[in-house]
Amino acid sequence: DGIGYIQLTGFASNTGLEVRRAILALQQAAEYASNGDHSLRGLILDMRGNPGGLLTSAVDVASLLVPKGSDIVSARGRGFPGVLYRSRVDPILDQNTKLAVLVNSGTASAAEIVSGAVQDLDVGVIVGTDRTYGKGLVQNVEDLPFNTALKFTVAKYYTPSGRCIQGVKYTEGIASEDGGRYKESKVASKDRSTFYTRRGREVRDGGGIEADFKVPSSQASALEVTLLRSGVIGEFAAQWSKTHELTNNFQIDEKTYNEFQNFVSQKQKDGEIELEAIYKKPISDLKRVLKLSGYKGSTKELESLQSTIVREVQKDFDKYKKDIKEDLQQSILARYLPESMLIEKGLKTDPQVQAAIKLVSNGRQFDRLLAKGSSDEKRINGIAGTLNTASAGKTTGDDSGVRLNVKW
Repeated sequence: DGIGYIQLTGFASNTGLEVRRAILALQQAAEYASNGDHSLRGLILDMRGNPGGLLTSAVDVASLLVPKGSDIVSARGRGFPGVLYRSRVDPILDQNTKLAVLVNSGTASAAEIVSGAVQDLDVGVIVGTDRTYGKGLVQNVEDLPFNTALKFTVAKYYTPSGRCIQGVKYTEGIASEDGGRYKESKVASKDRSTFYTRRGREVRDGGGIEADFKVPSSQASALEVTLLRSGVIGEFAAQWSKTHELTNNFQIDEKTYNEFQNFVSQKQKDGEIELEAIYKKPISDLKRVLKLSGYKGSTKELESLQSTIVREVQKDFDKYKKDIKEDLQQSILARYLPESMLIEKGLKTDPQVQAAIKLVSNGRQFDRLLAKGSSDEKRINGIAGTLNTASAGKTTGDDSGVRLNVKW
């Protein structure tokens, strides 16, 4: 269908070159698949969980996507010479290619610079649950004696619209018990200023980059989190691969799933895994406080609660069977298939990726999002209103003829 996908997990020194090669390869693949009928129709750039990296690499990646001569990011600070980074090359991505950038709360720093440039210059749509991390600080590192170093903040990043994405502010206050003189607090919603993208869409500063198109992410159950953290899924996959052969169209059947449950039960009996592990620390902390307060009766009730939690978590094997089966299947296939094939398989069940695919495939919805709140949206609505009025005005009193409702 002419839609490409790139997963970007960091910004190293050669990231710009790698992304360039990936886009070229996707464009060639799209042309080959369509027998030269069309190039890449849509591109999904997945930067979920991307912690950032080199600023120069972020500029390199953004330059592949935004128009030549566009501001990408600037840095300003007290006693810091202002720096402006601008695209000096033509973008490699065709202007007819719909761009969607996937982000989440783990998207930070350099990844937010790219996301901010894409959003402020209206070259793509940001897709995610809500906002990115909100790290907009420029930091330097100075070596100190005894193999130590000092990292200190010298400036802040600003996106092309002029907004700062920093989500935490630091203010000088009363010295705390640990000797700190500064307090940190999140930027309140009322303190966020409004800025405008190239097309006139409203965007706000403070607290990262807010998604243009919000899609809930898949939520893992307490049992699934415990199984993944403990590594028991990987252990079972390793044991399974010793006694089984991988077949075409491999799926986790009920027999294999029951074997996995028995495997986990045995681990639990041997004390190698605790299904209530995710709740253990808060329960232990509460037990300690109750013991110090002398509430012995409440302590016994907590022990009963812990047993109840274990029974409830065990029921999740049935409630979240589909998700756990997918984790098992991915872990087993990882021992036979290359990573690229595993990623491709996982994308089919990723709700945010699927939503992004639908978005870039729907030209009207995509363009509508980029025009939301801008003069372009008012123009589109005006045209739609004129057409609707004209069609309604031609309707006769006896409702004979045809009514035309135009939706944009």
